[in-house]
Amino acid sequence: MNHTGIDKVTYGLADIEAGSRFWTDFGLQPVDIGNGHTAFTTQNGAVVELRPVDDPSLPPPVGDNVEATVREAMFGVRSAEDLDRLAANLSEDREVREDPDGSIHSVDPLGYGLAFRVTQTKSVQAPELEVNVPGRANRINKRAEKFDKAAPLEISHIVYVTDDIEPHKEFYVDRLGFKLTDAYPGRGYFTRGAAAHHHHNLFLLNTGPGKRGFHHVAFEVGTIHELFGGGNNMTRQGWETMIGPGRHPISSCYFWYFKNPCGGAAEYDFDSDVVDDNWEAKEWESTPENFAEWALGEGMAAEMMFKGIQGSFRDRKPE
Repeated sequence: MNHTGIDKVTYGLADIEAGSRFWTDFGLQPVDIGNGHTAFTTQNGAVVELRPVDDPSLPPPVGDNVEATVREAMFGVRSAEDLDRLAANLSEDREVREDPDGSIHSVDPLGYGLAFRVTQTKSVQAPELEVNVPGRANRINKRAEKFDKAAPLEISHIVYVTDDIEPHKEFYVDRLGFKLTDAYPGRGYFTRGAAAHHHHNLFLLNTGPGKRGFHHVAFEVGTIHELFGGGNNMTRQGWETMIGPGRHPISSCYFWYFKNPCGGAAEYDFDSDVVDDNWEAKEWESTPENFAEWALGEGMAAEMMFKGIQGSFRDRKPE
């Protein structure tokens, strides 16, 4: 089955105004998706949709935060034939709804909303990176670009917390055909769509008995400067860092997570591994060092300047 990545993420939340302000500051663009609901888009056409928390068409929320959380993740596929195969597979033991636009909707074994459609995303190309290092000068007589905010290219992955991780992983990998790319055995599984080349589109994380819920969704940006510019802008706008900036050894990407009024967190990421079927999956020990080789706990830039940590000595507040 040729899943191409994430096409749409749908939230159910009580405060759509706050959610809209968050995604605007995050760098997504408003878009009309034809159903009357508030929606935003990345540069490749992936969609974040905001619906009222009591929308009866949404799957029930999973986890403790019932007032604001992801209610459905929609993955793209290459063809109508892929869609038909997925519908037949899912229909064997669960209800599947087909919408007039051809998309199919169901739930996974833990109740997370799951949908597929022939992808409506498009290919995007980030600007060429002009990086200067000794012996390889790519930017001569030209200053590097400074970003006042981010403009995310695409949705790269989503993360769910699960307390039944082995059957949950088997549903996506063994049954639906997602590819396993790396693992914390028994603790977490990184998977990608079979026709996708992100290091992972879906990460399943076991944080302990009885714990379930949406964790975060990640958005790829074009340069490390854009990641910092986006994070600095979010800080200036008053949004709180969850963790970051930092860098993951697994997937190799830089990150910066922000707490999201729509539920969970939203992550900027940059420079993730690109993989195909020749990638060799590895088993990792679940340690803080394997989560992040380095990370700041409270953000940087404007937030640190407020605390007198960053800036010239004469700008620093007295101890």
